Amino acid sequence: MRLQNPNQLVELSYVSRATQEMGLSSLIHLFDVSLKWNDAHALTGVLFYENGFFSQILEGPRVDVLEIWEKIQKDYRHQILRQLGFSEIQERSFPNWGLRFYGGDLIAKDVPHLSGLLDGIPDHDVELLQVMRSVADGSGEGK
Repeated sequence: MRLQNPNQLVELSYVSRATQEMGLSSLIHLFDVSLKWNDAHALTGVLFYENGFFSQILEGPRVDVLEIWEKIQKDYRHQILRQLGFSEIQERSFPNWGLRFYGGDLIAKDVPHLSGLLDGIPDHDVELLQVMRSVADGSGEGK
């Protein structure tokens, strides 16, 4: 039996429906708190919010990713929470992003092909993950 290394880099992705519409001030607060937590725990990734749905890719040490995943599962802002993937990785896709945030306006501007995917969850899971990863290589990089 192979023991899991708590410091092994992993990637976790998920989608969820927000329990309520997230206004600008709520999203800014969520971003600020998340960025501070991610910086303190060496997590990186990207977060999308559109049409009442969150979609996120998180990467970092296994122990920290699993800790924040536990918190996300208990967070009152999420319902119909669904993990899309969890895997060990050799390197980060978002090494310089403590957390990159995309809202509807940035999605429409920088990643226009994503805007139609979030309202079709779970029908577009694979395509959604591909588009989310595309922002890491600069083909859909946000502000």
